Amino acid sequence: MEATNLLSTLELLCAPKKLDRERGEDQLNNISLTSDEVKLVSSWIEEKLEGLSNWEDVFGGITAAIILLRNVDYGSLVDIGIVGKLEDQVVQCHDNPEFRVRIAAGQLMGSLCRHAGLSLFNRYLPTVIQGVITNLERNTEAPVSEAELSLRELNIAKEHSTNLSSSSLSIFHDTAGWKNLETWMKCLQEMVSNLPSKDFIKVDKTNILELTFKAVQHVNRFVRETGYDVLSTMISRHLCYTEPEAKEPTYINVATQLVKGLSDNWSQVRMAASRAVRTLFEVDPPSGFTRDDIYPILLPAMCLNRYYVAEGVRIYSQDTWCRVTQGEGRRLLGQYLVPAVDYYIQQSDADNHAVREASCASMAEIVTKLDSKLLLPCVGKLLDALIVCFGDESWPVRDAACVALGSLISTFPNETRASGHDDLMASQFLRNLNDSIPSVRDGAAKSIAAILKSVDDQNLFQHYINHIVEKIDGLSKQPKESHGAESSRVSGKGPGASHVTVHSGDAAHDSRHTDQVMYSCGSLAPKLQKGRKGGGCHDGLHQRTSEPWEEADGAIRLIGQISNMFPNRVTDDLIEQLLKGCEYRNYTHYPYFLETGKHNL
Repeated sequence: MEATNLLSTLELLCAPKKLDRERGEDQLNNISLTSDEVKLVSSWIEEKLEGLSNWEDVFGGITAAIILLRNVDYGSLVDIGIVGKLEDQVVQCHDNPEFRVRIAAGQLMGSLCRHAGLSLFNRYLPTVIQGVITNLERNTEAPVSEAELSLRELNIAKEHSTNLSSSSLSIFHDTAGWKNLETWMKCLQEMVSNLPSKDFIKVDKTNILELTFKAVQHVNRFVRETGYDVLSTMISRHLCYTEPEAKEPTYINVATQLVKGLSDNWSQVRMAASRAVRTLFEVDPPSGFTRDDIYPILLPAMCLNRYYVAEGVRIYSQDTWCRVTQGEGRRLLGQYLVPAVDYYIQQSDADNHAVREASCASMAEIVTKLDSKLLLPCVGKLLDALIVCFGDESWPVRDAACVALGSLISTFPNETRASGHDDLMASQFLRNLNDSIPSVRDGAAKSIAAILKSVDDQNLFQHYINHIVEKIDGLSKQPKESHGAESSRVSGKGPGASHVTVHSGDAAHDSRHTDQVMYSCGSLAPKLQKGRKGGGCHDGLHQRTSEPWEEADGAIRLIGQISNMFPNRVTDDLIEQLLKGCEYRNYTHYPYFLETGKHNL
């Protein structure tokens, strides 16, 4: 290849546009370099790294060095002297203000460690550890980035808006960048992943593990996420024991740290921890330990995340559960039921409403899928936790708690009455049956029908029939201008379903949901304080009074569920009530009421 063409390819590595840089990488990767061309590229790399001024030049030089190490014989690179210069200069690149340069520098250090082995790893390790330690704490007097300034402006705006419920300090620490900490952690990950396994076993992991544990507990969620990625890499390199046959207590410590990540308020952190958990189960446990030692620690959180609102976490967790349990999930959950129940109850009190919803779904699962004899000692604890969630200010949580309670009470009606709920919580279920959210009303109707089927209580049955008559008669009081969520648009059930209320007409311009700050699902606003109004696409904390048509809608949903459970009890009077409700057509939302009536008829 002509020198001019080779230089043109190299200059593409320093192009301002990412597409051009990637094109340069592809071209250089596909070139079979002669010894003279290797020397030319080496000289070009030295020139680019010596300047340390323009970030694109430095980035291009590092990229070319990584490609050389990948495609050219390492011994020949040592002979021409480029390796020694790279080993010395690459550390300086971590002072570059451009994060892409620092990330590339970490990749280059990993490539060098792959070839040079333990000696170079031990040479770099103190510098990397010091880089992490130095950046673990923020210098509040240092200049801040534009993103951080925006967050501070948001905090100032909070003082003038009742809709912003989060503390400025919490938002600032949990979202703002933390200098070079993340890139130093990525560098450590590259070094660990590239060091040959036979060499990594000889490394003293005490400082690395201590540093990683600090990172996964850091106040900033980006640092926690990177920390779990590093931990996952270290687990894959047999972090949990020094020698293949040695016994190390770090196996339990690692599992304890992982469960904190599986319970994190940020979905990205949960995902990183989930990847690390899968890796932990893919690696054989150290001698003297079995998976039974970490099952009670990790299984409850793994099980709960199968219902988490973030789709990526939910699907990944479901797949991990299948891989780990191999069809024995029900047996394992029954075996470790007590820690699972305790974890679900703990998570039902989490600040993040999406976590509370997932915990209710998990409690419903163990009630419906496990032997009732196993659950009997836990009924009281489950009942108390679900009753609290039944009154949650977030409607998806109320909905999930209602479904779970319906399953629990229908399975243990006597135990529920023994706990002081003689009417089997009829008043609470009727409150949900009257809710302004269609899916909440539907869940309440199904739960009530399941409870009625489990007990032979004519008084309780008549109590619900009286409610149906009362609410359908109440349609005569429905104003012409009605409000509410259309059932066809809010039809999702369970975690991950869309819980968005569609507003129309004057309601679409209501100040409560106009020009307000919005947040990421399951992250900032929902996690900060349980039950407070904070915005976000799942905000169900503003609970308006239900209208007569919505209460009647719940009543005919109950008629439909009763007809499924008790076909012989569907009398002409009930059908008359349903048809009577469909006669009222003087309000805006009557088509949606008719839709429910038609479905249940």
